[in-house]
Amino acid sequence: MKKKLLFFAYTLDIGGAEKVLVDFLKVLQPHYDIDLALLQAKGELMQALPDNINVIQMRNGLFSYVLFRYIPFFRKLKVNKIANSKDYYAAIGFIEGRSSTWVADIKKDIRKIAWVHNDVNRFNIGISEKEAIDSYSKMHTVVLVSDEAKKCFDEKYRIEQCNLEVLHNLIDEDKIIQLSAEPVKENDSFTFINVGRMRPQKRQDRLVEIAKRLKEEGFRFKIQIVGDGSEENKIREMIRSEDVSDCVELLGLQLNPYPYIKQADCFVLTSDFEGFGIVVKEAALLGTPVISTDVTGVSEVLHGGKYGILCDVDTDDIYRAMRSVLLSEDILLSFREKLKNYDCSNKAIIDKLFKIIEGK
Repeated sequence: MKKKLLFFAYTLDIGGAEKVLVDFLKVLQPHYDIDLALLQAKGELMQALPDNINVIQMRNGLFSYVLFRYIPFFRKLKVNKIANSKDYYAAIGFIEGRSSTWVADIKKDIRKIAWVHNDVNRFNIGISEKEAIDSYSKMHTVVLVSDEAKKCFDEKYRIEQCNLEVLHNLIDEDKIIQLSAEPVKENDSFTFINVGRMRPQKRQDRLVEIAKRLKEEGFRFKIQIVGDGSEENKIREMIRSEDVSDCVELLGLQLNPYPYIKQADCFVLTSDFEGFGIVVKEAALLGTPVISTDVTGVSEVLHGGKYGILCDVDTDDIYRAMRSVLLSEDILLSFREKLKNYDCSNKAIIDKLFKIIEGK
């Protein structure tokens, strides 16, 4: 008889952590009976869930949500009702912050695990430091997605006897390669691409500033930005005011961004901070050279710069890197050759995933 797992998350809107969750569920589903408790059962990735995953929606009506969100008694009542409905072996809060408090709320004696996908020194995880320490201290294991993320977590919370494990994010190599073959309009000039939600931490505004400088210097290029989000209107206005609509193209949210990544000459990550930078790993898999700010996790993905250019978290340094590859094709050719041997390390990640779930 399969052991039962209970995962907690918020939604399945497209995002790095949500994509990883779906990929991990695909790996685990043949071996466990899995329930996925979502605050809201919505999002583009709902259709990507593997068969036989039972989805539980926690937000049922505005009034019940207000009680759940703001009154701890009702929150704990709801969480324990779910946890007591089956004989679960483990409960996993897969998104940092509030989902870890839900797991901590469970009174019954089951294995408790929490994932942290970001640099907690830079990213607001949505709960106070006191609540974070209280919640994470009740976990059997806290999983960090990179060595640097682990270091940041340990330095901030200093939780004694907290078992911290590093597990890099998994990507579905075969699926990504298959999806990347979908035809899209061919680029007619050197193309940089950025893929990610338009949120303040992602700093796509840097690409607009850089586009203006490169255009004024006479370079012929295109910058494609795939995604949507709270900063989209700001980015659109910047493109208009800086007069770079001829070289910065917003492609919107794409369920399949991989053909655009594969076709591009260079992927550019401009973030102020990350936890891992899974899209960098996807670009490397597809053989697309990467320029990235040297933020948490990315150096590990690029093996310290072996498979891409690492920049300071600074617009000028990103500009210099983008300018250098426009001036010299040999730089990208060298990285493309190295990327032919890029190893996503999926087997090691999957092996460790099962050990974390089982507590071995």
